[in-house]
Amino acid sequence: MQEANKDTFTYIQKFNDLLRPEARNISVAVLFVLLVFSIWDIQFLGLDHPAVYPILWVRFGITLPLFLILFFKSYQSSPVPRLDLWTCASFSSVNIALISVFFIYHNVDYKLPLDSILLCSIILYFLPNVFYYQKLFMSVLLVGGYLFFLIITDRPEMEFVRAAIYLFVLNLAGVVQSVSFDKERKANFNKTEFLRHMAQTDQLTGAENRHKFDERFTQLLSQAKNDNLGIAVAIVDIDWFKQYNDHYGHFAGDECLIRVAQAFLLMKRHPLDSCIRFGGEEFILIKYGVSLEQSAVWGQKVIDTIYQLNIPHATANDEQRITVSAGVIHWHPTSSLTRTQLMTLADEALYKAKENGRNQVQLHLSKTR
Repeated sequence: MQEANKDTFTYIQKFNDLLRPEARNISVAVLFVLLVFSIWDIQFLGLDHPAVYPILWVRFGITLPLFLILFFKSYQSSPVPRLDLWTCASFSSVNIALISVFFIYHNVDYKLPLDSILLCSIILYFLPNVFYYQKLFMSVLLVGGYLFFLIITDRPEMEFVRAAIYLFVLNLAGVVQSVSFDKERKANFNKTEFLRHMAQTDQLTGAENRHKFDERFTQLLSQAKNDNLGIAVAIVDIDWFKQYNDHYGHFAGDECLIRVAQAFLLMKRHPLDSCIRFGGEEFILIKYGVSLEQSAVWGQKVIDTIYQLNIPHATANDEQRITVSAGVIHWHPTSSLTRTQLMTLADEALYKAKENGRNQVQLHLSKTR
């Protein structure tokens, strides 16, 4: 259940993130439509008519603030705003304004046709950045308001029945189409996410692959700089792995890689922590939001975690089990080191750990800022 809720949350987030341009375009389009209808009101009634200013206030005073908020919210980067909810609220205000205009025209003995209600209902079902249930809510609000208007103003029964039938059929068709469209859109999203995950995941171990590391690492440094948090980067190598493969066979070697990777993955505590299979028996681990001292403790935990797996390795020179060596470097948010420099320094620390006897961590302590 929690996984399903997480997937839904992720989908809604990415849905809103991708449809920012649509939210802006809708806001501009609505402003244009308001201007067109306002010009029509002025020409139809005349600028001196007492109903003109109440109508203009209703059209702009109720709707414009929410659409302005929607427009500026579409530029908000973090956290991703719920543009679908803001769009729903904005068009609900359009519905309220439209029914209010019907009342104003009625009070000055003018009868507006059903056309504008039908047109608004159709537009609601063509909105790209809201879900079907939000479209249904907005349409029910519009239809309910219009039918309430017909009852309050004592319109003929046949007019009420005719409007109810037309609006019911239109909204039924709209709901059916919207439900189908949303299902197809969600299926396409899941398929895209699956393919993206496959492209960024090492198929043997389930760890991230080098492609994802290359894609994300610079962004990760930028995020840490914004958050003013440090990062620990470790290059980890399984000791005497070639001898293990030669002695136990490649299938056992694959099983060993899987167990080591799963142990690393279980060490992740922060959403931005990472475990990457960089190639062969080499992994890159990233610990987000740590100090220099915490980096050293974490590096030793990496060594101890694999040691405690107690995977037999009869041909190891010292230990009779699988061990790893690690080179760790701490990146401070004020650091000017590039990714290449970080990896070079971590690799030098790994080389030193192997030179000193393996099954240990070496923390690079030279100037890193």
